[in-house]
Amino acid sequence: MTIRSRSEDAAGKVTDALSLSLSEEQTKELVMIIERAVIDAMVEANQRCTQVAKDCCSADRDMAHKIADEIERSHKALIANLSAMR
Repeated sequence: MTIRSRSEDAAGKVTDALSLSLSEEQTKELVMIIERAVIDAMVEANQRCTQVAKDCCSADRDMAHKIADEIERSHKALIANLSAMR
C-alpha cells in the first residue's frame, strides 16, 4: 500500500469519524496534509535510526558507517519515489 493510498484511507476515516462532507478540493488538501505528516515522520524516524546505528556501532566505526550509508541510500530512494508520485 502506498503512502498516498494510506493517506486517502486516513482522510476517508477522518471525514467519516467527524461526519463531514468535504468538497473534492478539501479532500485533496486533507490527503496532502496527512501525506506530508507521514513523510515527515518517516524522515524523522530515518534520522533517528541512522543516529542509533552510529551510536550502537561506535566500537566498529566502519560497520556503523556502512549501516548509515545504506540507510541514507534507502532514504534517498524513498524520497525520490515519493516525489515521483506527486
